[in-house]
Order: sequence, then structure tokens, then C-alpha cells
Amino acid sequence: MKDNIEAAPEARDSVLEEKGVLKDQKADEGYEIFEEGISQSIPQDVADAVRRKIDMHLLVLMCALYGLNYVDKVAMGWAVLFNFRGDLGLVGDEYSWASSMFYLGTAADVFASGYLAAQYPANYLLQRCKTVQILSGAVIAWGILMLAHLGLKNFAGLMVVRFLLGVTESVVTPGFVLYTSIWYTRKEQVLRTMLWAAMQGAFSIVCSLLSYGLGHITNTALKPWMYIFLVLGILSIIVGVLWLLFMPETPNKARFLTHEEQVIAVQRVAQNMTGIKGYEWKYYQMWHTLIDVKTWLILAFVLFTQLPNGGLTSFGSLVISGFGFDSFRTLLIGLPSSVVSAGSMIVWGTISIKYGNLRTWGMIVPLLPAIAGIAAVYGTMDTGANKYGRVVAYWLINSYAVTWPFILTIVGQNIAGHTKRAFTNTLLLMVFAAGNIAGPFFFRSQDAPKYVLAIAIILVCFCAALLTAVVLRLYMTWENRRRDKKYGGVDGAQHVDGVRLGMHDKTDLENPDFRYVL
Repeated sequence: MKDNIEAAPEARDSVLEEKGVLKDQKADEGYEIFEEGISQSIPQDVADAVRRKIDMHLLVLMCALYGLNYVDKVAMGWAVLFNFRGDLGLVGDEYSWASSMFYLGTAADVFASGYLAAQYPANYLLQRCKTVQILSGAVIAWGILMLAHLGLKNFAGLMVVRFLLGVTESVVTPGFVLYTSIWYTRKEQVLRTMLWAAMQGAFSIVCSLLSYGLGHITNTALKPWMYIFLVLGILSIIVGVLWLLFMPETPNKARFLTHEEQVIAVQRVAQNMTGIKGYEWKYYQMWHTLIDVKTWLILAFVLFTQLPNGGLTSFGSLVISGFGFDSFRTLLIGLPSSVVSAGSMIVWGTISIKYGNLRTWGMIVPLLPAIAGIAAVYGTMDTGANKYGRVVAYWLINSYAVTWPFILTIVGQNIAGHTKRAFTNTLLLMVFAAGNIAGPFFFRSQDAPKYVLAIAIILVCFCAALLTAVVLRLYMTWENRRRDKKYGGVDGAQHVDGVRLGMHDKTDLENPDFRYVL
């Protein structure tokens, strides 16, 4: 079927605009600047200077927003250590339902759209509207919802707030994938994605310590867990306002760049062959998503990693507590898990910049210590093993966290066509939501405090994810070789053809010069 989509080799010349294939088709945002600089040779030191300027202006607020996005989501896991369940009268599996309702909010947002019951409104808005405005509005809204936790009295109110929190935060991950691809080359995207994704671990460390301190506040009108939501809510609103004021939409409209620097910034990103930013929704690209083998391998990998994530995010503290620790010590003992998560991301991002084509290896290798860790936790149940040894094994599990930003870079760098990438993100986040919905329910209340069933399921999922990642790497390697054999290598004029096709919003299935990064 792909052969019917891709241009035939003898028709390569016809892919150029002057030959008619791109005639009357709307080009990307910044295409005029792209054409202005297409004949210019940009010295590497000049391009690097522009990249450093972009880093200085964007990365701090990107890291702040994504870090808060994570800790706002998992704050309930800290609050539960300070009688959150008791104060709201939660019984049985109601805490599991409240944990899942965040992701049900995400999933319901998917099904609420009018696009074949599978169109994701967040991705549609990100495609048709200004990315910065959508992300700013979302973070301000979820900051307000974090503050709303202070007024909760029962399970029903908690369900409503968690559902709405999931809706508002649903735009963040696809928005960040899109925003990173707008500003950075494929090689640069890996480290930048790792940096903002690592803020999950970094902010988790800071906020765990913050929660530890706030948990000691007593004899006030507010309960200790309320201070956690109060502080995080205020910080979220502040970051949302700063995004609205200082973050530019695209390189060609960045006020912190001169016109010459804007030309260079656009030329840099155009080499990705994925375009910069388009505002048209193209339904045929949704079909390209569904017939792409990569799509289904990516979705399988996400499911196998997010089923464990859903449970560990909400019940990780209780698992550690089940080893025999009190609430305050559980918070402190959980900190190295975040160090493993954040540290792994930074290390892998740096390695990928130096050696390249390690994206799929970054999905495979980190799963090995995670499998070893969860296997050790499972194998030492009822054996009288030292509880601190079991804690070390638990710390290793969090190495799987690095696979999430790597799968995001696979989507951001190997899926061309704005609608195709948006729809892939739609499906990816539906599966992400489904995994995180189901995950907490493996931690059944009758299995506490050991949760034998949940630990066994996590072990199986990690092994399945490992196999899926291997197959994905092999498939993309085969596809690159097939294209080289059929169309020849990509250099010189052929590379320019591929770039221009990318700037006219062609998918990776349509662009014969597109090659997948591994």
C-alpha cells in the first residue's frame, strides 16, 4: 500500500513545486523566510549561536511547565501519606478510582470530540491554534483546579476535580512534542526532550522534600495535605502567565531573534523534513497514520510501559511503605527513584547527542534494570529479605521512565505531516490514558501491602515492552534500506527536494527522501 503513496523514482522531479505537484498547496508557517535563505550557506558556528540563544530563552520555562505538570498530577500520592484518604472518607478502591479519574479525564476529552470518536480535541486545537496560547491557558486552568482540592469534602467532589484536571493537562505532552519540533533539529530534539522530561524526576525530588516539610505543619486551619495543593496551584498559575507573556510561537515570529537569526532558525528546522507549523487539518493524513506499521508498534510500547506507570505513580509510596516504613521515611526513601529517573534521562540525552541513532536503544536498555528491579521485588516476597535491599531493587524500577521521552522523540522526529503527527499523538495519548486508567486497579485493596498480583503484571509488561522496542528498531532499519534501494541515497538536490516537501506538509510516507532516525 505504501508503494501507492510514495512517489515513483522516475517521477522524482515532479515532486518539486515548479513541476506542479506542490502547485497551489499551502506552505508552512515561515516558508517565505525559508525560501529567502534556501540558497545561503550557514556557517556551523553561526547556527550554533542561534541555537544557544533559543535555548536560553525557551528551556527554563519549558522545564518549569513540564515539571509542574508532573508533580501536580502525582501530588495526591504524597497527600495520601498525610491522611488525605481519611479526611475525604475514601474507602475500598475509591482512591484507585480517583487516581484513574485523572486519566479518564484525558480519555473522555478524546471521546468528546466529533472526529470519529477518536479525534483528540487537544491535538486538533494545537494544530489549528497557537500552541503557546493553548499551553498557557491549560497550565493556568490546572493551577486553579489544584487550589480547588482545598475545598474537597468527599469522594464525589474529588472525582469531578480529578476529571477536570485530566482534561486541562491533556494538551501538555503533545504540545511539548510539537513545540520542540518547531524549534530544534532532529539531532537536538533528543537532549531537549530529555531535559524537560527529566524535570519530572527533578521536580518530584524537590516537591517530595517540600511535602515532607509541609507535612509537619499542624495546629492550623489547613490540614498538612492541603498545603501541598496550595503551593503547587499557585506556582502553576505563575508559570502559565509567564508562558503567555514571554514564549514565542514560531522562529519566524520570535522577537528575541533578529531577522537574520530568524532566517537561520527556520533553515535549521526545515532540515528535519517535518515542516515547522501548519494550521490545516488534512484528513488523508489520518489514514496514513492508521496504515503505518510504526503507529501500532509505538502504541503497543506505550501500553506496556504505561500500565505499570499508572500503578506505580499512585501506589509507589504505599509499596515502599509496605516494606515496613512510616509515612515520613517513605517520602525520603522514595527520593532516589526520582534521581534514577532524572539522571537516566540526562545521561541518555547526552549520549544520544554524541553518538546518534540511539533513540530505540534508549527504549530498550533502560528496561533491563527495571525488569531486574521488579523481578527482585517480586522474588523476595515472604523470604525475609532485608527491606533496604528491596528498596534498592525498587529504585532500579524507575529506570523505565526514560523510555517515555524517547518514544516522544520517535513521534516528533519520525512522523512527518502535521496532521499525521497530531493524530499519532491522539492515539498515543489515548493508549497512555488507558494504561494509566487500568494500572491502579491491579493494586487491589485486598492485596495490600504486598500487591503480589500488581508486581507480577508489571514484570510481564516490561518484558513485552522490551520485545516491542526491538521490533520497532528492526522495522525502521529495514524501511530505510528499502528506500535507499528503491530511491537511492539522500544528498544534494534530493535532500533539498525532501526539505521542500516537508515544508509543504507531506507525510513521511509521501516523501521518498525521508529517512527514519533510530
